[in-house]
Amino acid sequence: MRLYRHATAFLFLLLSLVPLYGAPESTGEDLEIRLFVIGPGDPVYSYWGHTGLAIKDNSRDSDIFFDFGNFYFEDDDFFKNFAIGRLLYMAYAAYTESYIRSVVRENRDLTEYVLNLPPQKKKEMYNALIEKSRPENRTYLYHHYFDNCSTRIRDYIDNATDGALKEQSEKEPGSTYRDSFLRFTSRNKLIGSSLSLLQGTPIDRKINVWEEMFLPEVMGQYVSTFSYRNSSGETVPLVSEINVLNKAEGRRIIPSEYKKPILPALLLGLFLFSAILFLNIKVSGKRRRLYGVLNIALALLIGLIGSVLLFLAGFTDHSYSYDNLNLFMINPVALFAIPAAILYIRKGEPWRKRLDMLWLIQSVSAMIMIAIKILTPVRQDNLIEILVFLPVLIALSPIVPVLLRRLNLLRELPDTSVQ
Repeated sequence: MRLYRHATAFLFLLLSLVPLYGAPESTGEDLEIRLFVIGPGDPVYSYWGHTGLAIKDNSRDSDIFFDFGNFYFEDDDFFKNFAIGRLLYMAYAAYTESYIRSVVRENRDLTEYVLNLPPQKKKEMYNALIEKSRPENRTYLYHHYFDNCSTRIRDYIDNATDGALKEQSEKEPGSTYRDSFLRFTSRNKLIGSSLSLLQGTPIDRKINVWEEMFLPEVMGQYVSTFSYRNSSGETVPLVSEINVLNKAEGRRIIPSEYKKPILPALLLGLFLFSAILFLNIKVSGKRRRLYGVLNIALALLIGLIGSVLLFLAGFTDHSYSYDNLNLFMINPVALFAIPAAILYIRKGEPWRKRLDMLWLIQSVSAMIMIAIKILTPVRQDNLIEILVFLPVLIALSPIVPVLLRRLNLLRELPDTSVQ
């Protein structure tokens, strides 16, 4: 297996170097630079699309594609680096025609934007990309929002316009990182909601279009209408031509805005609340065992998710997972309910009170989170998590049974206990 990994790595390196060495010095006059914007693919990591720059030297009959969205699964430390938020990505250079064929095989959209740049800027960009793609320079520390395949290409284009792209796009209001991120998971809202749960308040601030260009599609849309002042003082469009090189078949169109799955989350929360509350109130005999097992399962689920949230927020470089308010509601404290539930099944009522107290603490903690959202400037768009998890915590706690007893309503419920 290790021999296979090294052979694969060598082949990957060899293929990526083919276009680089022997790449001639160009004056820029015969260079044609195109921005490629690639649509979503099938793997989760490709949901947000891809981008790169294709540079053709007509005098040398060469056409090289440069991009920054490459990682190596077979690296020994890949999963460890991924877990702690120190994922190394690579700049990559390949023959453009080969790359286009791979996009077509993957059934992904591919749009070409021909860039209108002065020869000197083309030459500078070409040389900079070649230098960056060399083995000793190619790696960088990836960040999904701040430093990715799209922001790297954006920065090269901005440099070619002497900072005009950044200056103008920073004045244009965008959405938020969370909403922009979730738009591209609309075909699988379960995956989108799960990934959103892991991310905290840093991705809920309002961003501008410059920042939103972490998404390749947004960058393509913006540059297509962008104009800048060239070295002669003329205002010229950045894009001189737009060509659709491939149109994916059977893929969902990315919506212009993300619609939260509020109704499904609300229905799921109400169903869980009703089922758990019924067992909470009508516990005896076999139902006691069933209720204990249910507590174990829910405590394990909530506790494990909470442990992941705590790990991401406190012990990694995943900065977008910091200050996650979901930790008030979904946290490792739930794991203490597992031994309490086991002892409740075996020994009965005395441990039921301890079990109830643990869920009451969790419910109160969730209420504190909601108070923070209402009474302070702290904002996190976690409505879906609240709709699903808060009803579960309340149904497990003694809050509702106590309230019903005080209102003299509990005794009116039919007694269907199994003795």
